[in-house]
Amino acid sequence: MNILLIAPDIESKFARSKRGFKIPYPIMFSTSGLQLLGALTPSRHFIKIVDETLGEKVDYAGEYDLVGISMMTTQSSRGYKIADEFRRRGVQVVGGGYHPSVLPDEALEHFDAITIGEAEYTWGDLLEDAQRKELKRIYHSDKLTDMADIPWPRRDLVRDTRFGVKNFIQTSRGCPQKCSFCSIIKFFGYSYRSRPVDDVIAEIKNLKKTGALKWNMVYFSDDNIAGNPAYAKALFTALIPLKIKWGSQCSIAIARDDELLRLARASGCISLAIGFEAISEQSLKIANKNLGTAAGYKDAIAKIHSYKIAIFGLFIFGFDSDDRTVFDKTFAFIEDNHLEYAMFSVLTPLPGTGFYDEYKKNGRLLHENWADYDFQHVVFTPAQMSAQELQDGRYNTAKRIHSLRSICKRVIGARTNLFFPLTMNLALKRLYFFLPKI
Repeated sequence: MNILLIAPDIESKFARSKRGFKIPYPIMFSTSGLQLLGALTPSRHFIKIVDETLGEKVDYAGEYDLVGISMMTTQSSRGYKIADEFRRRGVQVVGGGYHPSVLPDEALEHFDAITIGEAEYTWGDLLEDAQRKELKRIYHSDKLTDMADIPWPRRDLVRDTRFGVKNFIQTSRGCPQKCSFCSIIKFFGYSYRSRPVDDVIAEIKNLKKTGALKWNMVYFSDDNIAGNPAYAKALFTALIPLKIKWGSQCSIAIARDDELLRLARASGCISLAIGFEAISEQSLKIANKNLGTAAGYKDAIAKIHSYKIAIFGLFIFGFDSDDRTVFDKTFAFIEDNHLEYAMFSVLTPLPGTGFYDEYKKNGRLLHENWADYDFQHVVFTPAQMSAQELQDGRYNTAKRIHSLRSICKRVIGARTNLFFPLTMNLALKRLYFFLPKI
């Protein structure tokens, strides 16, 4: 079969600035699942990946036997349009990813079939059915994927023009926490599963051998690379001889374990993205974030910095306990603790999360235009400020934190390293300079 796999663009105003500067977040991993499907596809089939987030164009006139579209919620509006057009032309179209998994009835209005959740154990059956033109409506594995069964992604199927997308490696799936705003547990289940360490090391060695590992830098695309401390220590120990640099996401709980931090640094860790989410105990309680306390953040940050590891702080505005003072307080917290990087989202009640169910039931959703569910638009009625005040507060705080004065104060004050934090901050400064105000 001739198979086309597509990562749709997003259509919100925030997706592109007036000067055409494409915003990479939250779609910077948009083809990772498609690369995996490519690896799961038997060699007798021809497969092509088109990533609209990179500006690639979909060729509707191509002769395809099957089109697959993977979508997050913010990509779904565009994904549905693509699917509708191919179906109009008589092509079989299947949908997968987070959004079809949590809203299957909606997705089935646009697709011939959908996959729900992980696709490792269903993709082969789907391809056989598609070849016979006998697609079932839903493909859903009755068990979670054994991480030992995951192949290396087909990186040769994508262009590498944004942040070294071929440098991404996944070592685990899921997160052991149950944060109210998070969509991870809905997709991967209440589980935390890790790949065999030897397989991860072999993949990195292969990337180095083939010259695909840009800047000798790996980004582990795990949701929480330290979710299983024993596994993380084994992985970090095995990474040490490779002499790479790496970054990933993890929880603030890593600050409780000096051995874990020591091994992380020894293995080449230069930066960790940490979801602080909020700086008030009340907001953390609403978020069901129980890995640390706002009062303990200062000491935890100092501990991580003492190992020369930079911190990318992730924050959410819009919890019901947030009033108009939250922006200045968060800004001061970031500067006072010298967080090298910071990124701000507005609370987004994604379908499949507790917040979505609660806000929909209580009539607090402003609309269900999925393109605006991009973590930047306010799509619900806040409790203690107007939607526009929340919108403006997020925007203005992002602009302030990326001023040259703030960048210098934070990066120099952290005393971790200068090159990577300065490079990233200047890139983010450019991003926020060009951003349209919503």
